[in-house]
Amino acid sequence: MTRDSTDAMDMFAHVFDNFVASAWHDRQSKLHNAIRYCLEGDGKRVRARLALMVCASYGQDPRRALSAGAAVEMVHAYSLAHDDLPCMDNDDYRRGRPSLHKAFDEVTALLAGDAILTDAMRVVADAEFFPDGAFVNDGEKIRLVRELSLAAGGHGMVLGQDLDMFWTGRGHCDKGTLDRIHKCKTGALIGGACAMGAISGGAPSEHVTRWRRFGVLVGLAFQAIDDILDIHEMTGKTKGKDHDQGKLTYLSLHGCEEVQSMVHAYTEEAVGLIPAGLDADVVVSYVRELIGRKK
Repeated sequence: MTRDSTDAMDMFAHVFDNFVASAWHDRQSKLHNAIRYCLEGDGKRVRARLALMVCASYGQDPRRALSAGAAVEMVHAYSLAHDDLPCMDNDDYRRGRPSLHKAFDEVTALLAGDAILTDAMRVVADAEFFPDGAFVNDGEKIRLVRELSLAAGGHGMVLGQDLDMFWTGRGHCDKGTLDRIHKCKTGALIGGACAMGAISGGAPSEHVTRWRRFGVLVGLAFQAIDDILDIHEMTGKTKGKDHDQGKLTYLSLHGCEEVQSMVHAYTEEAVGLIPAGLDADVVVSYVRELIGRKK
């Protein structure tokens, strides 16, 4: 990544970490403590990075995408906390430390996730709650809320989780079914992050659509790499958990070389969707770095 993109993410980390510490400040509240624990996790912040980078590709100050980046990271964090619950993936570790329900308890993890999801919408809409949201105007805020809810709800990430639960342990399915799961479960929020970055950058609606599709394809490639790492490397959660639970993965349908070829194809298709005339080299470089990761 370039120095400018690193500086933008340092700015985001500073703004977001201060916001988390102050917005849920009641140290006597188990709920507030759990929310902070969930949001302070040492994640890659992929979605926020993409939102800020896409915004900057339109020549705009990446601060215009701070509310978008904060909101998508909150939605992602809540989804992981709920995914780890015993009623779903039943995972004791996340990002190299106890998952939220192990650090607190199941009820608190459920309620903290509910609060984070709801407050993510407020981050986008309410500049009194998240002052850095004032960089975008009211019309853009409505578009951002629409994009985030589309990515997160019953036509996006939650649908993907439902499909994933339905197919777990059921054996073979075809690639089209698996793609649909991951387009929703992983791709939708990454697509939403890119689309929200474009909105924050003042992009026309046809560009927003292209960036959304870009992010969905990046999400498929990201998930395919995750499936490989789940077997061969530590990912911050329990190693081999997906395989042991009988979850459908790209490796359950294809060999490792085939999956790598799919990753390349998804990535190149995504890059081909970037609107012409933009200074988006940083976005492309970051995506290639992300897909080439080893952990």
